[in-house]
Amino acid sequence: MMLYLGIICSLSLLASCAETESRKEILSGMAHEHASRAIEQIATVPENSTRCNPRHVHLSVGRNLDVTRSSMIVSFSFLPECALQHSRNAVGAIRVGEAGKDLSRFYLGGLDEALNYNASLTQHQLNHAKNGETRYFSDVYYHIEMDDLKPGTRYHYQCLLVRGDHLPGLNLRRGLSSKYGGDYHIVSQGNHSTFLTAPVPGEWYPPPLDRSIKFAVLGDLAVRPHSRETVKNLELSSLNTGEENDSAEQKFHRDHSKGIDCVLLAGDLAYADGDHTVWDDWMDMMSDHTFFQSIPTQIALGNHDLDHHKDDLEIAQSYETRFRMPQIRPPIREFAPNEMFHKGKQDNYLQAKNFLPYEWGNAYYSFTFGPSKHIVLSSYSSFLPESTQYKWLLSELKSVDRIVTPWLIVMLHCPLYSTFHDHSREIFMTEARVHLEPVFVQHTVNFVLSGHLHSYMRTVPTINSKPDPRGPIHIIQGNGGRQANEPYINPTEPEEFVKVRDHSMYGYGTLELCNRTHVKWKWVQTGFNAEDEVGLNGRFEPDFGLHDEVWVLNQLFVDFDGQVENESDEVDG
Repeated sequence: MMLYLGIICSLSLLASCAETESRKEILSGMAHEHASRAIEQIATVPENSTRCNPRHVHLSVGRNLDVTRSSMIVSFSFLPECALQHSRNAVGAIRVGEAGKDLSRFYLGGLDEALNYNASLTQHQLNHAKNGETRYFSDVYYHIEMDDLKPGTRYHYQCLLVRGDHLPGLNLRRGLSSKYGGDYHIVSQGNHSTFLTAPVPGEWYPPPLDRSIKFAVLGDLAVRPHSRETVKNLELSSLNTGEENDSAEQKFHRDHSKGIDCVLLAGDLAYADGDHTVWDDWMDMMSDHTFFQSIPTQIALGNHDLDHHKDDLEIAQSYETRFRMPQIRPPIREFAPNEMFHKGKQDNYLQAKNFLPYEWGNAYYSFTFGPSKHIVLSSYSSFLPESTQYKWLLSELKSVDRIVTPWLIVMLHCPLYSTFHDHSREIFMTEARVHLEPVFVQHTVNFVLSGHLHSYMRTVPTINSKPDPRGPIHIIQGNGGRQANEPYINPTEPEEFVKVRDHSMYGYGTLELCNRTHVKWKWVQTGFNAEDEVGLNGRFEPDFGLHDEVWVLNQLFVDFDGQVENESDEVDG
């Protein structure tokens, strides 16, 4: 059994990690040093106290494996005083079993896999700090990859905190094999949950499921009332009870969210902007809904996920500690001097104005989900020619077998095309059109999903700002909950590449892969600007419903003259 080793090196990566450590990319050691001193002053809590139950449980699709094995990463946390008590031998673990069977398989996170961090408080926090606090200390997080699962299979699982000193023969730095069965001492345990692994690469779900594959797409979520509306409606995708008592709106969202297999979240998750307690609030909000524990969520790096502080100079601490995507290599995160940022609107918040020293990790990665290949890029790591990310992207695109994965989907925070005024001159967008668009066109990328602009837009297939059936469709789904009020560049008439745009409603999209040639895209409203939120840009729109729906033909099936070989049926809302 292979255990997931997070930021800490596996044996096969020791050489590369030795080099990267010299570049200061592994910052968690500093956090452990500060946190350990602080935790010595915290009284331990009784065993089996609910205070020590696993928190912030969520899933992500793991590394691409083979046709016989699927992979899922389970992430969860404990309060520091819980995870580091009992002679600091308490460690995170998972027990799992196929649906209808016992939870007989056991996966353990070693001590070296426990991740936490500390960060400077914002000025507002310092002004209201109690007991002379000057630092924020995060939970202790575990990310455990189960890499020997069956594809297209339903599993049940439970997160645990166990006593390492009660495990005979345990090497805490290497983990525990499943042969120990039930011979472990549980400190605390979470609720039972369930997940469905991805189908075999190139295939859809087999019988008895025998259905299409559906992704939810959203961005710029935050922790606001509209954020909660969006999450609440996504929750209906994972519930199988209550249909008879649903309101008309609940029935609508249950119908359109039903069968979601994976969530694609295009950055700007919590909008913490250096206040790490907001990350806790966001994780709490998501944890209130079972889909976060039962449906994998794949994330992209947004500007508000950088959490750069003018005193710390560190970037993406929370983004790398709280989440684990299918890493290519451990992250390289160097200190980012203040000169790389300009002052933002929020207290102590600095906005990136150029590419940042952040590679690998959760910054950019890929995964396969049945018939679709997904490439997630970082808008804030350099993608200029000769950059690390750009070279990796070219290599990754060349390796895609469109016979196996006919659908190729890219996600990044900053869009290449936008009908909205804000951010339109940022290099993260202008340089992407110069350097990324030709590559996307060359390799027939089907969709480019993004956020950043707090509104909704869908283009027709586009190349060089002109409609072209061979080009990708660009979707901005930045209306997850933060706000929905972006001003248009052209208020009276959209650009010719724009098919649908809106800056007043909140919602999410669904991308349903029906077969090799066709997908169905829907944009579903979950909320609207109230009258006191409208301002100059939005409008009062007190309804809910389906506001954009279209069948899309795979661009692979468009001939060289730009003619569609088999015209799709299109329905626009």
